Amino acid sequence: GRETVAKFINAASVNEIIFTRGATESINLVAHSWGRLNLKAGDEVIISHMEHHANIVPWQMLRQEIGIDLKVVPIDDDGNFMFDDYEKLLSPRTKLVSVTHISNALGTVVPVKAVIERAHALGALVLLDGCQAVQHTAVDVQALDVDFYVFSGHKLYGPTGIGVLYVKRDVLERMEPFLTGGEMVLEVSYERAS
Repeated sequence: GRETVAKFINAASVNEIIFTRGATESINLVAHSWGRLNLKAGDEVIISHMEHHANIVPWQMLRQEIGIDLKVVPIDDDGNFMFDDYEKLLSPRTKLVSVTHISNALGTVVPVKAVIERAHALGALVLLDGCQAVQHTAVDVQALDVDFYVFSGHKLYGPTGIGVLYVKRDVLERMEPFLTGGEMVLEVSYERAS
């Protein structure tokens, strides 16, 4: 299964593919496992005005919990992602840009390659919600150079209750486990576990 998904989105390794219960869980996993470890009060996360609730609420929760700033890229009257306004929102405090690849409500195709390039130029990571993109366009996570990419099985005409979180390997190695126990444990005592 991981090999099939890795080939489908051109991941460098099967180890970059994480199965979840859906895109919502995938985004929450990033917010908890990467966000809580790497974000602090005053850091900025940028989303857009066309995001699904699944890509809004986890960041609002981090804003309440640790005091991040949440910035929103506006859209124009035709539903287009306003790239010039996006560039103005970017700052040295921007740590993550989390936007849709293709809008679920508007069908807007976001210029994600340019979004990623601009974010990376400032050292920020990028998460793309690919739920509406993977079935309509070829997705190559290596060519995009995206850090996180999420999608759901049912949007690909597959079963409900399964999703994918792609995480670039070097980013994955800097994350904490979301759920613990089972085969991930090397050794455990009542004092500590590794």
